[in-house]
Amino acid sequence: MATIADVARRARVSIATVSRVLSPGPVPHPVHPETAARVRAAAAALDYIPSALARGLASRRSGLLGFLVPSLADPHYPQIARGAEDVARLAGLSLLVCNTLGDPDRAAAYLRLLRSRHVDALIVSGGSALTAATLAAITDSHLPAVLIGRPASDQAIAYVCVDNRAAARQATLHLLDSGRTRVVHLAGPRGQTTMADRAAGYGQALAERGLPAALLETDGSADGALAAMRALLETPARVRPDAIFAAADRMAVAAMAAASDAGVAVPGDLAVMGFDDLALDAYLRPSLSSVTQPARELGEAAIRLALRLVAGESVRPVVLQARPVLRQSTARTA
Repeated sequence: MATIADVARRARVSIATVSRVLSPGPVPHPVHPETAARVRAAAAALDYIPSALARGLASRRSGLLGFLVPSLADPHYPQIARGAEDVARLAGLSLLVCNTLGDPDRAAAYLRLLRSRHVDALIVSGGSALTAATLAAITDSHLPAVLIGRPASDQAIAYVCVDNRAAARQATLHLLDSGRTRVVHLAGPRGQTTMADRAAGYGQALAERGLPAALLETDGSADGALAAMRALLETPARVRPDAIFAAADRMAVAAMAAASDAGVAVPGDLAVMGFDDLALDAYLRPSLSSVTQPARELGEAAIRLALRLVAGESVRPVVLQARPVLRQSTARTA
């Protein structure tokens, strides 16, 4: 295996010059461009890999970023992680991904682990559902931290999120514009800002049209949505909804299953709109209309914010836009 001394001999420079080119510290030392090019060429020819430990000692950085996710089973979060990893790799950094399963104790344990690994920054997905204790633990860690999802508290933690309210309003207005008049929102827990914002956007659209809002609150799971929809579809046909706007795709799929079990045709008797635009939505029958989230862009933006925090810059929240993708489940019927 090639050493830094081998690179120095091949490039005809000192070891210190090789170090300055390949492992720059926080205060850069000028190296003539021709010399730097000769060093990089020598390193490439010898397949030399700088020591991560040495770089860390020089820069006082580990090159590691902690990334907490509430569930790797939810297809939404791996997409966010993919975007985060793409930007991190371009910056020469690595992600340590920790699956908290939505458990505050598990999150606290991972925070302690990440601190012991001296991560340079912390990115926490599912920020809208974090408990006050977890938010306090993030603040107390004194790590540069970015949440993905607007937090429920007023703690000064940077975040990137989707404009859930605007997207939900747009989705609901589409249902109304397609001739639906009894639109029910299959809602998630109101304590989560993401779910609360989607419910608010739905309510805003109904208010603009002078129609009453009807929220069917669930725990946000597919099973909870299925049970709620089965009960709703037992009501007389004349008062049943003719459209469902679900706060998440898993809930929308459950709504379609309940409709199928009850003999309610989608979209003929009931239009269904979800939120997330998961990859499988297009392959359902009927295919599911859904609000598409820029999942990878959320991850990318979070890493960029984190890098700015590490550099000592002040940052502002980043809010991305989402939009409905229309498929068969909300098609107009005669």
